[in-house]
Amino acid sequence: MGSPSREGHFRLWFDANNAILSPMNPSNQHRIAISLIAFAAFFPLVLIPGALFWKPGLIFDTELAQALELFQLFPKVLVLLLIGLLGMLSVREIRWREPFVFLLLSHLLLVLAGSLNARDDWSYVWLGPQRRLDGLLYHVSLVLYAIVAYQLLLKMPRLGNTLLLALFAGGSFQAVLALLQRLQLDPIGPLVKWSMYSNPVGSLSHPGMLAGLLLPTILLGIWLFTQQVSRNCRFLLLLGVFLSALALGASTNRAALIALIVGLAGLIWTHRTWSVLFLSGFAIVAVLCVQFIVPNRLGFTREYTATNTLESRFQIWALAYQSLGKIPGAPWIGGGPDAFRLALLRDPPVTDLLALTKLEFAWPQDARVSRVTVVLPPNEQRRSKYLQVEFEQFEGQSNIKQNYPITLDKAHNLWLDRLVAFGGLSMLLWLLLYLYPIWKSWKNRSLAWIWVLTALMVYYLAWFPVIGTEPLHVLIAAVAWASIRSEVSNAVRPSPN
Repeated sequence: MGSPSREGHFRLWFDANNAILSPMNPSNQHRIAISLIAFAAFFPLVLIPGALFWKPGLIFDTELAQALELFQLFPKVLVLLLIGLLGMLSVREIRWREPFVFLLLSHLLLVLAGSLNARDDWSYVWLGPQRRLDGLLYHVSLVLYAIVAYQLLLKMPRLGNTLLLALFAGGSFQAVLALLQRLQLDPIGPLVKWSMYSNPVGSLSHPGMLAGLLLPTILLGIWLFTQQVSRNCRFLLLLGVFLSALALGASTNRAALIALIVGLAGLIWTHRTWSVLFLSGFAIVAVLCVQFIVPNRLGFTREYTATNTLESRFQIWALAYQSLGKIPGAPWIGGGPDAFRLALLRDPPVTDLLALTKLEFAWPQDARVSRVTVVLPPNEQRRSKYLQVEFEQFEGQSNIKQNYPITLDKAHNLWLDRLVAFGGLSMLLWLLLYLYPIWKSWKNRSLAWIWVLTALMVYYLAWFPVIGTEPLHVLIAAVAWASIRSEVSNAVRPSPN
């Protein structure tokens, strides 16, 4: 949000609390505002401790994964839906004609159209892919929650400052969890899945998802640092930036690193101060030097210099583009939340899937394939299909078979994922949701934090939205749109004199 003084200094907590606790605000809106602040800080920690329940038998690998969905993902959907529904009941007036609201509602209609076009079991349409749970129920929850957040931000403009600080605090806490995991001191894994994580993930179950949260955390921390005059606050912000940068380095997510560099370049260009330049350099050094600062007791070996991830991305994008030809009404109407995987299952492109499998599973140099068969076990649904690969030779062994399930369900690119799942119009809507605030605040120093959205767009070129982080990214977009709206309102408001 914009700085209220010419010098850009403000008392963050004082102003925010005045905005929220003012007697002019109805009590219901006050409670929803508090809920949003708590949501911004603690949403990644919403889970049910799996250790309280009987551990499922591991006859099949998917059983534990399904239990994790129950314990980690489904509670997040329910919390998101709860905030959205309660918020809709608490916000007295909803400005339906606001562009931000109109875009979100349009996206929801396209999600419904894509879901009807999916020709899929309605349990998958409502809940989404097994490992994602980002189906129709999730998108309804996401849209309701985002509309509520935007409406409250229009009524309480200074609430945005508190939300940004809460997002920073929540991201910093995830960084601490990830660094503890790198030291083999994981407090989350044993609680949820009965064993420690084998890589630094915080409470998000994957390093790439963790990186998607730490990226805006670092950028927001640096911007908040420029707005503070209190030495203690600056020290805490600097500590949070440092820990988040270390954890981002531990994730070794290349898309997030490139996105961070782009976002920091934007902050430097907008502010043009030595403090921002120093902090930006400090963050990059911390990302790249984590191996010298925090021991890698996990033995997590992925490196920034690895090329197999980028090669697999190119192959996945090509498969996503091919899948459009198997979706009725594409590219304007999508094939539902699990459209990508369904397209691969209905007509498996064996040669391309085999090439991707070889790359992702790092087959040895001596691997020679003699035969590939698409197998659907008797009395099983089509999602049980797998590639049965017969090898003449594999790691020195002869005549062996390996089974590879067809589980690819995301294009690893936000815009491609929206295109395949919900159509070209949905893809354009999400481009506009991110691009409009960036365009409107290109040189506005008081809104320099919106460079976070630029960084997120770069990150999403090689990643896809997930339940654990997308609602927080959408919240950042809502604050950005409300900030632009407030700037315009202040500019056209007549002078009291």
